Amino acid sequence: MIWCWKDSPSRIPWVKIRNKMPDKRHNKKLPPKAPSNLWAVLTEELLAFWSFLASHWRYILPGIALVIALLYVARPLPPRTLTIATGQPHSTADVVGHQYQAFFRTHGIDLQLVPSLGAEDNLQLLARGKVDAAFGQGGLPLEEGSSHVLSLGSIAYQPLWLFYYEAERNEPDLNALLTSRRTSINVPGSSTRLLANQVLDAHGIDLSRPTLMALNTSESVRAFRDKKIDAIFLVGSMESENIREIAKLPKVRVYNFRLAEAYAKRFQYLDPVLLPTGALSFHPVSPSNDVHMIATTLDILVTDKLHPALQLLFLEATADFDRKRLSFFSQGKFPAYMDTRIPESDVARRFFKEGSPIFWGYAPFWAASLFDEVWFYLLAIGAIVIPLVSFLPSYRKTHAGLSIESCYDELRIIENQIAYPEGEPDVAYAELLDRIDRLAEKARRLWVPTGNRNAYYDLRAAIHIVRSDILEQQANAGQKASLA
Repeated sequence: MIWCWKDSPSRIPWVKIRNKMPDKRHNKKLPPKAPSNLWAVLTEELLAFWSFLASHWRYILPGIALVIALLYVARPLPPRTLTIATGQPHSTADVVGHQYQAFFRTHGIDLQLVPSLGAEDNLQLLARGKVDAAFGQGGLPLEEGSSHVLSLGSIAYQPLWLFYYEAERNEPDLNALLTSRRTSINVPGSSTRLLANQVLDAHGIDLSRPTLMALNTSESVRAFRDKKIDAIFLVGSMESENIREIAKLPKVRVYNFRLAEAYAKRFQYLDPVLLPTGALSFHPVSPSNDVHMIATTLDILVTDKLHPALQLLFLEATADFDRKRLSFFSQGKFPAYMDTRIPESDVARRFFKEGSPIFWGYAPFWAASLFDEVWFYLLAIGAIVIPLVSFLPSYRKTHAGLSIESCYDELRIIENQIAYPEGEPDVAYAELLDRIDRLAEKARRLWVPTGNRNAYYDLRAAIHIVRSDILEQQANAGQKASLA
């Protein structure tokens, strides 16, 4: 602090004046403040843009319509209805299909489920164009002419289950187990029949053996429950209602594939998985021991004609399904591209690498999918266009300059009409004054941005000069007429 006199040295009271030396407590850098005319600047920009649109709408609207037409041709909106081939009733594909159907419904898409015999039948339906998508199976042989079929990846493991009624304490060999037991290996075209045939053939078991019965899933479950057959092969995940129903039957065991690792080595599309003790039931404990199993995958197959946005919707549905499901085999592993025999969709490849699109959940799924595909191209175009725009005149100044020049052109026409030499017919001064007044009013109504205000006031001054010339010539003409 410093002391000084207040008002006059003749007064006694002293007044404290704060020293202007810097104080460390108040030496903090203040945040930048927006300019006081920020709203005025924003308003001016909006007015400039509106003025530009109002003056050039004849060119802007056709341009926008052309862009929309090009986008629609290149990437139309996805259809609201599509079909997917599932499988036999209560199978894994059927149960998962209903879950996908509910997910699609939340996005306004009607996913219609088409029952089938199984994965092999599904692939035929898809290849022939009877359905838009299908649940497939890892290792499924492809027919000729299936090059247009694409994979959206695997969504779950499907173990091969062999249920049988317990007869002996020790685990029998597979060949010995099936020697005298009546066993259902399902019908041709089904997922179970396809995998069971490959396993039985690897063991040298004659597939024409009379004890091997071709019953569909519903018939197999019913016959096994009624003990009309002794064993049943099924392919499915924990979501399968058929597997859960059979597992609850008394005195039923799950076959332990002790050679699971060997199966996986011989068949590249198979993986060894472990069913832990008590996975099916805690009381009574079922299974009573860890069970080694072999598993293929449940895949989603589409054609290259399926809309990319719908492919993305399938992938998002798969991720949602995997988060909510309880699996003893592969929690968090799916979706994943595992069966490499079928080409991977570009949409799936991008999803597995980058995850959900940035706008997923904030915009309609088709808009999020479109941006996910074109954002790189938009950045590339912006990197080229933005520098070019800097060389172009500003739309706000250009439009205002053209408006002012238009007034100057009209003003020049008026000025030329009063520049007749002597001896020419009389000029209609009253009409010219009326035109100059209308031009002055038009100039006053112009919207002029900051950078064009000098030109605007020059225009106002020029109008005033021309008006003065008209009045002066009108007065001279009146004097000549009075002298004559």
